[in-house]
Amino acid sequence: MSQAILAKHIAPGDRVIVGQALGEPVGLLADLFELAPQLGPLDIFCGFSLNPAWQGPVPESLHISTYCGLGTIANLVASGRARLVPASLAQLSSQLTSGKWAADVVLLQVAPADADGYHSLGYALDYVWDAIAAARVVLVEVNPQLPVDGHNRRLHRSRVVVARETHAQLLQSPAQPPTALQMAIARHVAAWVPDGAAVQLGIGGLATAVAQALQTRRRLQVRSGMLGDWVLGLIDSAAVDTTVADACLASLAVGSSRLYERLASERIAGFALPSKLIEPVTHAPLMAINSAIEVDLLGQVNAEWLGPRYVGAVGGQTEYFRATRQSPGGLAIVALPSSSGRLAQSRIVERCAVVTSTQSDVDIVVTEHGAADIRGTTLAERRELIAAIAPPEVRESLRRAGT
Repeated sequence: MSQAILAKHIAPGDRVIVGQALGEPVGLLADLFELAPQLGPLDIFCGFSLNPAWQGPVPESLHISTYCGLGTIANLVASGRARLVPASLAQLSSQLTSGKWAADVVLLQVAPADADGYHSLGYALDYVWDAIAAARVVLVEVNPQLPVDGHNRRLHRSRVVVARETHAQLLQSPAQPPTALQMAIARHVAAWVPDGAAVQLGIGGLATAVAQALQTRRRLQVRSGMLGDWVLGLIDSAAVDTTVADACLASLAVGSSRLYERLASERIAGFALPSKLIEPVTHAPLMAINSAIEVDLLGQVNAEWLGPRYVGAVGGQTEYFRATRQSPGGLAIVALPSSSGRLAQSRIVERCAVVTSTQSDVDIVVTEHGAADIRGTTLAERRELIAAIAPPEVRESLRRAGT
């Protein structure tokens, strides 16, 4: 039945926007892959995905695009099979609302309709909301496993076509324990975060490490585009006071079943559009803490490219960094290991070939060797400060290269 509904509502040449993370309708996408040769060429946009289908054969008639080189879609980006749209989540939303991008069809996973006929989007509230407003039709896969969230962005049954029903388990990405190196970096980061701060983190081992290092803080708030399992440690340690309204806000949640279950049962987090999360935080210092692939002696950040391969994303890094400027005492912090790989190649470099965040976006650069506070510094001063937290064996050469 679902294939017949897809065939009825999707026309050759359509742009199909697929929900990301827990918003991705895994069953509908499988049906689309099977039906694709009959539908003709389609433009498919999907963001961060945990769906293993992207790692298998993808029909040639589907022209894939994405904003990131992360998750299961990464191999398509690396091979050139998926076209890259380097944009932040807020930029993607504006492209859809302005009409720069057409959004003909949306494929989305939702929770069953409530007594008033409204479907919850669960823990995925992002550019797909703007795509819904612009699309000709919204085709949904209804899954009772998807938690019902209390945010006011819901879809009435009159605005969607139910194309499929499923009871599939939600896709997971459990956190791995942070390494000793990541914990060393995290301790340097935590030194800059006071009680009462609003904190932005992403996902991954370094985010988990920073969250662990912040568990002794009190009255923290969370403003993050993507929540991971790390938020549970902050809540269980009482670092975040969940009795305060909007103490924890995000657009996406990606983690383990334990994270999903606790978010559903305890309502410890709210979900908002990316544009809401980067609004000025005037009642607390906003600490935007992001990782990077490399940082140069000017303080410029590359969070996207590893040599010739696109492996990251713009994400919300630049927008959160700039949002700190509207927050009293806010800081833009970039944290990374000083080196990587078997050859221990330095990730502190003379110049970044690609720049995600500019030299004026960053306040503090952190590695396992310490923190470089580059606020109000000259180019010569920041070169010295950043070189001092590079691997010891390359510090002198970096200092000479920058002169």
